[in-house]
Amino acid sequence: MTTNYLDFPTVHVLWTGGFDSSFRLVQLSKYQVNVQPYYVKDNRLCEANELAAIAGIYKDIESNLETQCRLHPLKIYQVSEIEEDVRITESFKRLRAETGLGTQYDWLARLAKQIPGLELGLEKANSSIARKCIDKFGKVKKVTEGDISFCILDGEHSSKDLINVFGQFHFPLPLFEKTKLEILQEYKKLGYEQTIRKTWFCHRPINNEPCGFCNPCVSTMQEGMGFRLSAEGRKRYKYRLFYRTKSRLLGAAKIF
Repeated sequence: MTTNYLDFPTVHVLWTGGFDSSFRLVQLSKYQVNVQPYYVKDNRLCEANELAAIAGIYKDIESNLETQCRLHPLKIYQVSEIEEDVRITESFKRLRAETGLGTQYDWLARLAKQIPGLELGLEKANSSIARKCIDKFGKVKKVTEGDISFCILDGEHSSKDLINVFGQFHFPLPLFEKTKLEILQEYKKLGYEQTIRKTWFCHRPINNEPCGFCNPCVSTMQEGMGFRLSAEGRKRYKYRLFYRTKSRLLGAAKIF
């Protein structure tokens, strides 16, 4: 019998090819839903690696005999295509001044305004500045729609700036309540252990391998996920202060 996907709800997911967002795709694959993934390009050094990860994980999901979702083709945005919003940007600047929130949350918030309900995968981790920001300036509440569960900001207990920046997002469960090591076990339970190594996280790849000294690499090591780095990457992590200094000096040299 032909499956009528038109009757399924649609879940809009921000997909970077990373550990968290890829887990959400794997999780959703088990449900009768339409999954529309989105990716944003801003000339990051790792974009080719992220897109290669997405392509590999896409194949894993499509070829899995237990997949029930309809995974739609990736929609790619350029940052320049995202509409400006002064209110969001000003709120973002104030939150950034307080917490060091990454610059990407400005344009991600503006994208979420164009795609209400866009899922943003945030795990329970000390290294997540976005989570710290949400916990500091607001609260969330759980929502369940059919098989899909997520958190949204609690408007009554969140600051205006936090609502402006994060108010349009859905934060998928169980990601929001679990650490990376707990999500690792969830990958295995769902039969996607081989997919974990295809996910990407490094901002400054060296020979298409994680550098070991950028912030995501350091977080990956410190969260007990060092197996995701090569032996060379782990060595660079060990001497990360040297490599970071070298990277800064090389960057400064290019300016002159």
